[in-house]
Amino acid sequence: MIIASPKETFPGENRVAMTPETVGQLQKLGHSCIIETGAGVAARFSDADYKAAGAKIVKSLSSLYKQADII
Repeated sequence: MIIASPKETFPGENRVAMTPETVGQLQKLGHSCIIETGAGVAARFSDADYKAAGAKIVKSLSSLYKQADII
């Protein structure tokens, strides 16, 4: 299953649905993870952190939705 996490959209939101640590945990269960670019910035996770954990980074929300099985 491909699990995706978009950027938060509400002003002042400093959280993200998936962390680099949970990317690793989900992959151990056999899932793939995709993250919208910049999704973790307000929570102090860079795209490089997610990529190092094995997530695929996508540049647009529409691309994220097209590829995901679940958001």
